[in-house]
Amino acid sequence: MRQYDRFMKLKIIAASAILFSAAMSLSAASSDSIRQKPTDDHLISLDLEARLDWQIVEHQQSLDRSQTGFLGKYIALKAYGELTEGLTYTWRQRFSRTPKDNTFWDQTDILDLNYKFGKFDVGAGKQVVLIGGYEYDRAPINLMCPNLFVSNVACYQFGVSGGYDVTADDHLAFQISQSIFATPQDRNLYAYNLMWRGAHDITDRLRLETIWSVNEIEYLKGKFCNYIALGNKLQIDDRFTVLLDLMTRSYPDNRAFKNNTFMGEFAWNILPRLKLTAKVSYDCNRGVNTTDKSEVARGSQLVIGGVVAEWYPLVKTRHLLKVHAAAFGSFGDNRNPADMMQKNTMYASVGLTWHMNLFNYK
Repeated sequence: MRQYDRFMKLKIIAASAILFSAAMSLSAASSDSIRQKPTDDHLISLDLEARLDWQIVEHQQSLDRSQTGFLGKYIALKAYGELTEGLTYTWRQRFSRTPKDNTFWDQTDILDLNYKFGKFDVGAGKQVVLIGGYEYDRAPINLMCPNLFVSNVACYQFGVSGGYDVTADDHLAFQISQSIFATPQDRNLYAYNLMWRGAHDITDRLRLETIWSVNEIEYLKGKFCNYIALGNKLQIDDRFTVLLDLMTRSYPDNRAFKNNTFMGEFAWNILPRLKLTAKVSYDCNRGVNTTDKSEVARGSQLVIGGVVAEWYPLVKTRHLLKVHAAAFGSFGDNRNPADMMQKNTMYASVGLTWHMNLFNYK
């Protein structure tokens, strides 16, 4: 009976979230897309991004008061532009991120210079580590109850990269970066990442996109784990999107397919500015070697599933405003007590996200 009551409670919250966003959308004007249109090339464009949520978290029907209430989820400044033809830069400083080393650089997500010449490009700075998958590819401000791997991966590291446009729709990139397992006590660890991004029209209504990678990541000096990450996206007209992320992580002393993350998502643009998404993910780490380092704690097997409704009341070239409502539940086991999603966790939130272009200069 307790499990039934908990299930009904989650169901009611999810239904309320959807109805809230649907009702709000009746006053929204039409739009070709819920995405912002890119601005013209500038020497500098300065943006402010912020997100505020009210959320409730329950673990096994017990309210987690430390994670329930109003939370400032995200605030960051982003600058980007073109210094000269082909030479661009991106800088994103996230003020809502807690420094791990008590340094300014911990709050710097990205500080990257990139030079494109012909079909080639090279880059250097603090970059996103090139790991495949669409859940991983999302900016933190857009993450809604991510899987355990994405919740824990240290995805921003210093590195250098190079890429080549195989075709107009296929890009191959190689990156050498600091390892995602590097620590203040041992920074001399590295990752070697190969990524392919592709996009191909299957029919005039069906488009397949991919973010695939193979990664060799040093977790102890001279010891490497291997990631194979396959992110797949199927776009059906402009209304439906299907995502499927498949990832496995293997270690020298453990058999393959013991450490995995899978994610499936279906999104429906019900109206031009209203989107409904259903998502489920599965993380497991059944490895036996205690020296292995992983974003998913050893012994964990956790399923997370839920729905998100997003309404875009304002979509301009320079500004975007989004209202979301979400409800998720989990079952299984998570051996990392620091994660929000644990065994039999219920999470629901309503929030506001805004992107503001503060300044442009050509």
